Amino acid sequence: MPVFALIATPAVRIRSDGCAILQALPMEHLGARGMTEARTLAEISTAVTLYGERTAGAHPGRSFSITVHIRRGDRKPRGFDAAYRTGALGTDRWVLMVDNDAEGARILYGRFAAGAENMASCKGDVA
Repeated sequence: MPVFALIATPAVRIRSDGCAILQALPMEHLGARGMTEARTLAEISTAVTLYGERTAGAHPGRSFSITVHIRRGDRKPRGFDAAYRTGALGTDRWVLMVDNDAEGARILYGRFAAGAENMASCKGDVA
């Protein structure tokens, strides 16, 4: 069965000129890497949700995106790349939307704890 690694990376979406740009700190991670076996997109999506909820609970108010990596040599389920690209796996559901770079920098570097009501997903925007 294919094995996937899930990694939470601090990230924010910054609104700018009618679009939103994802800004992340790719060399930083929140918590431990999650490992899961999955055969279908639904199983991967469920694993992402559970991992994201654990990460959000351990790091309240932090904005993050989840990256999904498949173990070398394993086969991805049909449609994985398209689902991942469009956000259908739920990887960006914990990403906060901000209006400017300064606010984004405060969130990324952990000096701002936003309430859950500010969390927004920006599916379909250019990342």
